[in-house]
Amino acid sequence: MRTKLLITGGLGYIGSFTARSFLKNKSIKALSIDNLSRGNNFANKFSNNYKLDISDNRVRKIVIKKNINTVLHLAAYTCVRESEKKKQKYLNNNFKKQIKFIDNLKNTSVKYFIFSSSLSIFEKNKFKKNASPYSKYKLKIEEYLKKISSNDFKVLILRYSNVIGSDQNGEIGEKNNYISRIVPSFYKNLLDKKKNTLFFDYKKKIFPSRNYIHVLDVANVNLKIILNHQKIKKKFLVLNVYNVNFHSNFEVLKTLSKILKIKYIFKLKQISKLESIKPVYKSGKNIFKYLKYKPKFKNLNQMLKSNIKWFKKIY
Repeated sequence: MRTKLLITGGLGYIGSFTARSFLKNKSIKALSIDNLSRGNNFANKFSNNYKLDISDNRVRKIVIKKNINTVLHLAAYTCVRESEKKKQKYLNNNFKKQIKFIDNLKNTSVKYFIFSSSLSIFEKNKFKKNASPYSKYKLKIEEYLKKISSNDFKVLILRYSNVIGSDQNGEIGEKNNYISRIVPSFYKNLLDKKKNTLFFDYKKKIFPSRNYIHVLDVANVNLKIILNHQKIKKKFLVLNVYNVNFHSNFEVLKTLSKILKIKYIFKLKQISKLESIKPVYKSGKNIFKYLKYKPKFKNLNQMLKSNIKWFKKIY
């Protein structure tokens, strides 16, 4: 069966890289649904985009007309801290609209549904009790998809860790004016010689560490899953997408500072009691082992260096 792909959020960060990988591999543009509330027009060349909200009923008509059989669902707001401040916005966009979109796919040609979830749903390898709205709705949608999955509507959950990086040639990367992420924030603060805020556990005297994965590796595993999903026999499968090493926010700042040859300045802020010092991801299979794929970007310096040409272009 020929893969007829729809990417929601196809003009977003992960979506644009995945669409580009699909185009390079298949010489076919994927179909995209992106309302451009946070997507970027510069990514338009990698997919055929419909400027629609995922909750729009016209999406169902497009899926039927184009005989779409595979959906990579990436469209969502993606900031944990923003979700705490704008709870209603995340309830509407990251839950209610998501469910409507999924329900609109029922009894269509879609046979494979790939959902981008998040490893932020975990706390010490257990589901978080006091999860942010962002994490809470990711888990709720996972549960809903598990309930409706079947042999005719197979569901694959991909739980991403923290995605960073850009195309090394500066062709494409992340651009989001609505939220602040660690690497772009550190980069801009270093250039402007501003103080960076680093979270710290004063009691344990330690910086929290997080897992970072390069967006090109994410796009590569997305593509590999998309092109091989028909080999998956289970009606519901969960895979974790995370890298070999964990790094502290201080390591990220220090490494970026070294790359730019700009001295860093920082202040410490007590990390919330709700957040872990180092997450544990034992639950679920690692996608790299599952696909027998070795990440191209394992080294933090390598990942951060890939941003430089892109950041110089947009900042």
